[in-house]
Amino acid sequence: MLGERVAKLNLTVCDICGDRSKDASPYTIKSNDGAVSVDLCDDDAKPIEDLLAKIRSRPVVRRPNRIPVATMEQIERLKQR
Repeated sequence: MLGERVAKLNLTVCDICGDRSKDASPYTIKSNDGAVSVDLCDDDAKPIEDLLAKIRSRPVVRRPNRIPVATMEQIERLKQR
């Protein structure tokens, strides 16, 4: 079959609505129970995007009782005290 050309078309379809006229983007959602990978159109991804926007817009708050991260140099200095 020399000279035969083969064309391939990859179409990503929303896993929720299946509408082929809409572009879909991949999402991976992770939790303690595991991870799920889905392709979602803009309409079906809106709740996830809204949640991400809400999380990104909040101020970063340090949680109390967390162990601070220190470099080896800082640890060695603390040992010498």
